[in-house]
Amino acid sequence: MLWLRVIAFVVLVIASLYAFSTGVIERYRYLRLGQAENRFDQAGKRLYGVLKNVFGQRKVIAQPAGIGHFFIFWGFIVLGFGELDYFSFGIFGVHIPGFTAPWFVLVQQLFAFLVLVAIVVALVRRYIVRPARLEPTLEAGFILLLIVVIVVTILVKGIVAGVLGEVLFWAHTLAILGFLVFIPRSKHLHMIAAVFNWYFQSLEPVGKLKKLDLSDETIEQFGVGHITDLTWKQLLDGYACTECGRCHVSCPAQLTGKALSPKYLILKMKEHLVDAGPSLLQMAAGAEGFRAESLMESVYSEDEIWACTTCRACEEACPVANEHVSLIVDLRRNLVLTEGKAPAEVNRTFANLERQSNEWGRPKRSRGDWAKDLDVKTMKETKGEVEYLYYVGSAVSFDPRNQKIARSFVQLLQRAGVNFAIFGEEEESDGDSARRLGNEFLYQELVARNIELMTAYGVTKILTTDPHAYNAFKKEYGDFGFSCEVIHHTEFLAMLLEQGKIKPQQRIEKKITYHDSCYLGRYNSIYDAPRRVLESIPGIELVEMKQHHEKSLCCGAGGGSMFKEETGKKRINIMRSEQALETGASVIATACPYCMTMFIDGTKQKGVEEEVATLDVAELLLMAI
Repeated sequence: MLWLRVIAFVVLVIASLYAFSTGVIERYRYLRLGQAENRFDQAGKRLYGVLKNVFGQRKVIAQPAGIGHFFIFWGFIVLGFGELDYFSFGIFGVHIPGFTAPWFVLVQQLFAFLVLVAIVVALVRRYIVRPARLEPTLEAGFILLLIVVIVVTILVKGIVAGVLGEVLFWAHTLAILGFLVFIPRSKHLHMIAAVFNWYFQSLEPVGKLKKLDLSDETIEQFGVGHITDLTWKQLLDGYACTECGRCHVSCPAQLTGKALSPKYLILKMKEHLVDAGPSLLQMAAGAEGFRAESLMESVYSEDEIWACTTCRACEEACPVANEHVSLIVDLRRNLVLTEGKAPAEVNRTFANLERQSNEWGRPKRSRGDWAKDLDVKTMKETKGEVEYLYYVGSAVSFDPRNQKIARSFVQLLQRAGVNFAIFGEEEESDGDSARRLGNEFLYQELVARNIELMTAYGVTKILTTDPHAYNAFKKEYGDFGFSCEVIHHTEFLAMLLEQGKIKPQQRIEKKITYHDSCYLGRYNSIYDAPRRVLESIPGIELVEMKQHHEKSLCCGAGGGSMFKEETGKKRINIMRSEQALETGASVIATACPYCMTMFIDGTKQKGVEEEVATLDVAELLLMAI
C-alpha cells in the first residue's frame, strides 16, 4: 500500500538523518577540544583551493589510481540528481518532469557504469593486488560493496519491475541510507572533512613552522604532549585522512624500515581522539577524575617521532592537505622543552650549538679559515658596504669536503665581478637543526644573534649554498622582525649565466644525475635553476633518477637527522645512492652540503666512491669555466 511505503521510507530517512547528524555533531564536539588557530583569513584563496583540489581533484589524480576516485566522486554528484527521481518514482510511482529525458537517463547510466568500473578496480587492487599503501579492511570492503549495490540498482532499474523491482528499490534505499549512517563513524568521514581541510589549509609559506611564544616565564608546557594540546586544525587532519597510504609509501623513514609512518601518525591521533572523546568532554566540562593521557605514553613512541627527516614527501603526496611535519615538530618540542627528553647525540648537538654555534662543536673562530687564500673580504673589513652577504653556514664552514663548495662558488662570484663578503668568524648558525629537532628556545637565541649581526651590517641581500639556511632566512626569520632578499647559489649562478657574466668553455663528457634537495625542492620549488646550470655545461648528459623533482627521495639528513643515529633496516642515504647508481651516471650532482655528505657516505658504503663522484653544481660549473 502507498501509505505504508511512504511511512516506511520517511521513518528510514528520519532515523538515518538522526544517526548521521549525531555522529557528525559528536565528531565536531571533539574537534572543539583542540586549541584555537586562525585559519579564517583570505576566504577567496581558500575557496579557490577547494574548487581546485576538491572538485578538480588535482592532488587525487596526481597518481593514476586517483582517476578511479575522480569518477566515483563526480559519479556520485551526477547520480545525486537522479536519486530525486528514483525515490519519487519508487515511492509514488511518479517521475519528476525532465528526469526521464533520454539524454538525462543516458548520462545517469554512463556515470553509474563508470563508478561501477572504478569500484571493481578498487576491489581488485585492495583485495587481490594489495599494494603496500592499502589495507584490505572489512570497513573498506563494506563501503565498496554498498556502492556496488547503489550503482547496480541504478543500472538495472529500467529493466526490472514487479516484486524484483520492489526488492531492488528497497535494497538501493537501505544502501544509500546505510552509507549515510556509516559516514561519520568511518574513514569516509573524509567526504565531509576533506572539503573543510582544503578550505582551512595553511596559506603560510610551504613548510614554515609556527613561532612559540617564549616570553611568558609562567608557561611550563611547550609543544604537544596531550591530544588537547593540538589545534583544532591538526585534529581535523585526522578526520580528513582517506587512509590512501600515499604518504606511507612516500616516507623515506617508512621505506627504510623505521618506526614512523605518516599515515599511522595521523590515524593513531584520530583514533585516540575518538576513543578518549567522551572522557575529554567530561573533563572539559569540569568533571573530576579525568585527565588527558600523554601522547608519548599512550599513542606514539619516541623512535617514530625522532625518525622523521622533515622532508615533506608525506605532505606533497597527501590528497587532503594534511600537515604531518608540524605535528611531529610539535611533539619533539614537548619532548625537548617540557620533558627534557632527547637522544644523547641530539643533546650533544644542542650543546655544540650553544657553545660554538655549530652542530660539530668546532671553534667558532675558525669559521672563515677555508677562505684565507681566496682574497675574500669579511663584513667587518668592508663595514657592510657590499651588495651581497654570502652566508656560508656550518655544514660548509667546517666540513673539509663541503668547503670545496664554498671555494668554487666564491671563485665564480669573483670571476663574475660580484660585490660580496662573508661574516667569517662572526657568522652564527642559522638554527634550522635546533628548530627541527624541537629546541625552539635555542633556535630563537640563534635567530636573535643572527638578526643583530645582519642588522648591524645593513644586510639586504643574502646568497647561500645551504638550502636549510635559505629556507630559514626566507620564510621563518620574518616572524622575528627580519626580512631580506635570499638567493640560493644555483639560482644566482643561473642568473649569471643568463646575463653572460660567466660562460662555460670546457666540455665535461659525463653522464650526470641531479638530486633534488628537499629544502630546495619540495620546500621552495627550486627545480629548474640547478638543471639550467648543468645543461649550460658542454658535453654533459643529464639523466633523472626514478624519483625526482617533487617526488625526490630524501638524502636522510634533514630535520636534524644528520646529527642523530639512524635506526631501521636500511639507511636512507644508501637507498637514495642506489637510485642514483641505477641511472648509470658517473657523477651525482647536488646543491646542498648535507646531501653532499650523505651521498659521499652512500657511495663509499656501496664501494663505488672511486667510480662515481659527488659534486656540487658550483664545482661542476667552475670545472667547465
